[in-house]
Formats: sequence, C-alpha cells, structure tokens
Amino acid sequence: MQLHLAMIRRILVVAVALLAADVRLAHADTRVTVRLGMLPLNLEASADTPMFGARVERMIDTYNNAAAARDRANGGMTARINAGDLGVTETLFVVAPGLELGSGGTYFFRLDVPVGVADNLTSVGVGVYPINLQVAVRRSAVLYASLGGSGSWLDRPGAGDIGALVTARAAGGIRIARHVVFEIGYNAFVLGGSYNKGRLDEMTDGMRLVEPRQAVSAGEARGIVDASLGLAF
Repeated sequence: MQLHLAMIRRILVVAVALLAADVRLAHADTRVTVRLGMLPLNLEASADTPMFGARVERMIDTYNNAAAARDRANGGMTARINAGDLGVTETLFVVAPGLELGSGGTYFFRLDVPVGVADNLTSVGVGVYPINLQVAVRRSAVLYASLGGSGSWLDRPGAGDIGALVTARAAGGIRIARHVVFEIGYNAFVLGGSYNKGRLDEMTDGMRLVEPRQAVSAGEARGIVDASLGLAF
C-alpha cells in the first residue's frame, strides 16, 4: 500500500508539472494531456521469450530440482512447474501525463509518461509516438490516430527485482470539446517480466522453494487491447 501511495504521489507531481508547463508552451502549439486507463497483461512465458527465456528455463530446472530433493528428504509429492506457471497475469491501472507537440496541425508528435499500478506490479516508463494524425469531424470533435510504443521499468514488491515492459502500440481516439479524450489502443506486441536473482539463488544454494513468480515472471503477447479516458489542456 505504501508503495502504491508513493507511486500515486509521483503521478500527481508529474501531472502538476505538465499542467504548469501548458501555460508556458501554449504559444508553441503544445497540448498537455492526462490519460487514465487499464492495460490487461496476459503474457505467456517460454524458453524462447526474448530477454527472459534463459531465466525461465533456469527457474523451471531449479525449482523442480529443489522440489525433487525436498520430496526425497520427506517423502512428499510437490507439484512440478512448467513455463505456464511463470507468465504475467495482471491488470495495470495506468495514469499517463503527456505532451503533444505541434498539435495545431494535421501532424503532431506525442510523448507520454505512463505510470502503472497493479496488485503485484508497478511500472514507470516513457511512451513515444512519432506518427500522429488528426482531423476535425465536427466543430467540437476531432478524430486522431497514433503509432509508436513504450518502454517501462517493471517491479514487484520486495527488494532485488529487475524488470521491464516494452510495447509496440497503435491507438485511435476522439477529442471532444477540445478537452475530453477517449482512446482505444492496440498493442501489436508486448514483452515484459521481472527477475529476482536473490530468490533464485536461494533455491539453487539451499534447495528452498519459493513461489515461482516471486523469482521469475515473464512473457510476451500480441493483440492486447486497452482503453483510456483523459483530459487535454
């Protein structure tokens, strides 16, 4: 809970800073935005997962070897794990302050700072959208499309985690009455996970079993849809 509160404070600081910047940058066709949305993560792990595949394999071997040693010692029947037990299944609540540069024309550049919070994950990153098009469909409505992606630091509770979340994303939305923004995103590719070497070493050295996802949790997915609602200034 304390970690989540600290993350929310960071979000508010960034949002206030961007709102203050709007006053100074208004003359430069710069729009300040704040979007709130949900990103469902259902990432499947395998030995071929980029960046994390070798760690997934090591985790499976280490856990199952530790389980076998434990069973030999006490006559138990500990369940073994496989790659399906190491995926990432969380829903991130995301707050993303951002800037849209050159927003007075058809083309503009977009920069976001997505901050996400889930039950067992937090993320802080940067989203870059170099390709953006917008067109007015009514006096009070503008349709837009964006193409880009994001990279985030990903963390789980406790010390020692190293993680990342990378997305390639296209989005489409509508801006109503200049200030209300609704957006649907299509994440063509998502790669993410976290790795805790200390917890993995505990099993390797002492044959102690830990909850698998506390040591390694990773995966990739395609075609994840997200949605957000926000304000533009």
